Amino acid sequence: MKEVVQIMPAFHTSSDRKKKAVRYSAVALGLTGAAYLIAEHKRKKQAAPSVPSFMLDFIEQKQDQITLAWPHIGESYRVYRNGQFVYSGQEPRLTDTSLLPGTIYSYSIECLDAQDEPIEKIKVQTATAVSEKRTENVLADSIFTTVVTKGQISLEWEPIDGIEEYTILRNGLEAGKVKKCLFIDLEIEDQEEYTYTIRARRPLELSEQEASEGKSLMANILGFLKWDTSTQRTAMEEFEITTRIAPLKQLLEGEKQKSPENNQSKKHLRYTTFLPQKWLKNPNAASKYHYFKGDHRGFNPDSPQYRTRADVHLDMSGVDEPVELVKSVGTTKAYNWLRSPIGEAQASDEGIAVEKVFNTDEKVAFQLIHSVGNPLVLSPAIDYDVHATFYRNGEMDIAGNHDQAPHHEVYLKSVDSPHWETIHQSRSKGLEMMAPSTANKLWRYTTFTI
Repeated sequence: MKEVVQIMPAFHTSSDRKKKAVRYSAVALGLTGAAYLIAEHKRKKQAAPSVPSFMLDFIEQKQDQITLAWPHIGESYRVYRNGQFVYSGQEPRLTDTSLLPGTIYSYSIECLDAQDEPIEKIKVQTATAVSEKRTENVLADSIFTTVVTKGQISLEWEPIDGIEEYTILRNGLEAGKVKKCLFIDLEIEDQEEYTYTIRARRPLELSEQEASEGKSLMANILGFLKWDTSTQRTAMEEFEITTRIAPLKQLLEGEKQKSPENNQSKKHLRYTTFLPQKWLKNPNAASKYHYFKGDHRGFNPDSPQYRTRADVHLDMSGVDEPVELVKSVGTTKAYNWLRSPIGEAQASDEGIAVEKVFNTDEKVAFQLIHSVGNPLVLSPAIDYDVHATFYRNGEMDIAGNHDQAPHHEVYLKSVDSPHWETIHQSRSKGLEMMAPSTANKLWRYTTFTI
């Protein structure tokens, strides 16, 4: 694997004026229970801070505008937003206004010589800020910025409170660790597609979710009591941000006007939960159900074995109702201590639903919610929610939040394609992680392809 270089910029931007962050400390927890964890931890950011860039001099995102400034390396400049011409001039700076809040935009900056011939090109994908961030998933409304030029890719993201180090993976292999929210790869092949994943963890008491202090206390106690888990597992939130970047040869080619007709398509998003084990022992020794049958498989988008499955069919052709949900729940089978069948039932699928469908000329967005329990015994439900945005120019932005059990898998494909694209996969950390008091996994997946 080629060397991955991490460089911090030497210049400064308006991020130097960022507000002081309030940091909280937690006292140690035990079964005797110290009484104090953290003061109220509630944060509402009105706008994202400006983010320094290695390839840009300045970038600032507000709710209705984005400002870009780049090195003065040409005689004049042309800028396109999502394929549409927005600027021409000699100043290496643009403030793009009248934008939609919480929306991803892609910019192409062409640096021209005296004969109006391109001598350099910079491609930027970023987003406008939102008026108020959703507390259930801090990743859903955070701004993620990708800057590319020949042979270079820069990833920049908003800091997450309580996280001091991020692990970066490139095409599935660890590429380095960073303490700042910036990673730069200087060894890029122009014809190769790259997928980067940013991973991090933090204590549950620092979560933006309401009542996180009480949840953290219960999660620590649960982790202490369970012989097959730990407080580090039950009280630790996990974060995963993934972006798929098209080959630079494709991204940096001459700008072309994007035709909406060429980008209309029908897509199929599949979210499945399953139990990888063949058998699961009931932890309740008093129950007549000693064992439950698992799905006995690994990650597989087409497997007929699952606990739940939600298929979202998306039609981007301009129809009035672009989203259709098809849902299914697997049968729960119980056995006695001899593993003889003694009962089976199917849980209701009423807890699986699509809400908040948003259909505009630029994008289709929706929320997929899920809460399904065991129909035979009283136990925590499998909970997750997904916020998905599909842009008509072909980009996508999907953010999710789920229990760290059982296995979760999310895939996407075009309806005329037999091949699934992996969006998200998460392994179970133990069924106790379905308890409301335990920490969740938060994830986000974006693409940069135009």
